[in-house]
Amino acid sequence: MLKPLTAGDPTTVGPFRLAGRLGQGSMGIVYLGYRATRPVAVKVVRPHIAEDDYFRRRFAQELEAIRRVGGFHTAALVDADPKAAQPWIATQYIHAPSLLELIQQHGPVSELGGWWLAAGLADALMHVHSVRLLHRDLKPGNVLVAADGVRVIDFGISHVSGSTGLTTSSSALGTLAYMAPEQAADSRQASEAADVYSLGATLVHAATGHVAFYAQMPAQRTLDSPPDLTDLPAELSDLVTHTLAFDAEDRPTAQSVLEEAMGRLLDYGIPTDGQAYPPLPEAFLSEVRERAATPLDAADILPAQEPEPLQAVASAKAPQLAEPQPAARPVPEPAAQVEPEPARWATRWRDRIEDRRGDYGG
Repeated sequence: MLKPLTAGDPTTVGPFRLAGRLGQGSMGIVYLGYRATRPVAVKVVRPHIAEDDYFRRRFAQELEAIRRVGGFHTAALVDADPKAAQPWIATQYIHAPSLLELIQQHGPVSELGGWWLAAGLADALMHVHSVRLLHRDLKPGNVLVAADGVRVIDFGISHVSGSTGLTTSSSALGTLAYMAPEQAADSRQASEAADVYSLGATLVHAATGHVAFYAQMPAQRTLDSPPDLTDLPAELSDLVTHTLAFDAEDRPTAQSVLEEAMGRLLDYGIPTDGQAYPPLPEAFLSEVRERAATPLDAADILPAQEPEPLQAVASAKAPQLAEPQPAARPVPEPAAQVEPEPARWATRWRDRIEDRRGDYGG
């Protein structure tokens, strides 16, 4: 939900005029901005971080990688200025609720919805990894759900895989409930496998309504402790168990996850020309439709509030990291609640399985 600008917020950033706040994290504040009539999400780095020369070098390097990230399931880069007093980045604005919002308000998805989410998230990671970029904070709050697919957002703590001399921090960078144990021990150990681990933890939350781990400090996440898979549909158990393997080398690649998810979706007989909306609960779809149909200018703007607690960065010195609270589990929605309208995504996935398998680095 859009919040009004505060007294300390800028009214313009680069060529964009700002209309309100979309959110904030440890790295910066995200604003809704306009250059003409099309909205963008403008993330402005916090001043104390902008003063760090190491951060600026890393930020500039990652921007070059983000420019090359393609694919349907990520928000496209629009503009950026790594040399500004407070570096900023503007991406395509997706007018859709986050997966976290939907879970908290309406409960979990069905097994079929879980496979649909797995396919979209895996495709996004394949594109990210193909340019040697890591996300490092994949979670329901960084996944937007639109009628035609999910979008992975917020590359604020992403990292160029294999780079040298820039990743010097050993603190746990990310969100503990979805973080791979090796990443919790040392951010320099983040890898494509760690992103896949986060994908699995995100699926657990989506399919059960609760997080897989309740650790309050990085040291707890480094332990080989089993995830809480209570209420996880049995058909998703094998995929989730493999993505949450303690040892990184035992996890599947994003490509393998995509292939398995699409195989399951096609086994369900998902129509290629008769489904406009994904196989999600009707409550999810109603909110997605309502959000898409609400003009931005007419959106309710919440009154100014105190800054929200920062949850994106965890360290041993900050053990009280807030974890998402489990949502009440409603009566499961039948998987067949869809509308017979023309579809795009199923056909696209079917083609990719055979024709584009070798296009990625995952």
